[in-house]
Amino acid sequence: MSKQVVLITGAGGSLGRELVKYLHESYQIIGMDNNEWACATLQNEYHDIKVLMKDFDKWRFDQDPCNILVHCAAYKHVNLCEDNPHDCIENNIIKTGKLFAEAFKNNVDILFISSDKAVEPCNTYGFSKAIGEKLCKHYNGSIARSGNFLGSSGSVIPIWEQCIAEGKPLPITDPKMTRYVIELPDAARQIWSEFLLGKKLIIPNMEKLTLNELKLRVLHKHNLNDDYPSKIIGPRPGEKMSEKLTWEGEHELK
Repeated sequence: MSKQVVLITGAGGSLGRELVKYLHESYQIIGMDNNEWACATLQNEYHDIKVLMKDFDKWRFDQDPCNILVHCAAYKHVNLCEDNPHDCIENNIIKTGKLFAEAFKNNVDILFISSDKAVEPCNTYGFSKAIGEKLCKHYNGSIARSGNFLGSSGSVIPIWEQCIAEGKPLPITDPKMTRYVIELPDAARQIWSEFLLGKKLIIPNMEKLTLNELKLRVLHKHNLNDDYPSKIIGPRPGEKMSEKLTWEGEHELK
């Protein structure tokens, strides 16, 4: 039997790359990303997958069939989405809705990578992900709602590690701010196994840490003392003190 074809949008991103790594031996992978460097890196690392450098709204399911769509691609930086709401809405809602509609029309299973920021959203990115979840549900897809991926591009850990390398204080919004975190390999494994079981709402098992606890882990990883200097910069617009994984009264989708 030929392998099932899995199309991964945003395949050059942190979770996209991890899913490629996790799935490429068992599935025929098509990785799509609009970032040239990300595509080149994927192509160099995985010679057995097809890599396409294009926006996900350019895919035509009737011309290039696949069995499963994993939609990782999104504008995800909260502050940038706050400053550019039109572009965030166009990418995360309008184009995503069209992608899901075409996938559904061509009998393609959908797995949508969402965020805990979609629960009771207070920023443009969160609202866009909440509507993306509604669209996914409308087209009978599965939603994977996760917290922060440790060490992913745009997360605070690479920023802190760069500061450590340069001997600078670590910027921290609020030491008491809490976030759900998970290692990328754990996220990929849990999300895919739950998807194969037919779950419609997938919430991986994650740790809930304060930013201070997360900062201490990074310092210990680099053999530094707890008193390494940091500077409080305060929450940015659209940031919550604490995220939630489910809406009040929400039951797991069947």
